[in-house]
Amino acid sequence: MDAGDVGRLLFGRPSRLRLALWIHQHAGPRFFQSEPPKTVIAQSACGVELTRLVDLGMLTEHREPANRRVYYERTRSPLWAIITAASKVVDPVDK
Repeated sequence: MDAGDVGRLLFGRPSRLRLALWIHQHAGPRFFQSEPPKTVIAQSACGVELTRLVDLGMLTEHREPANRRVYYERTRSPLWAIITAASKVVDPVDK
């Protein structure tokens, strides 16, 4: 089963699940906003979807005054268990 199909049907947009899977599978505990590859999510949509994960409590956002980059850090939210379960039934996302 493809993450795009599951993401669209279950989460409303294919990119939401692909981004969460990328964070779960490939990102370290802290990553920056432009790090997810274009094959996972378009950069124009990335900030919006990361903000959704912040609003859900799955990520925290860090803005450093001297640096324009926006960093995100995974939390210990129990919602990550949903992404862990999804990762077991969908094809891996691109790195």
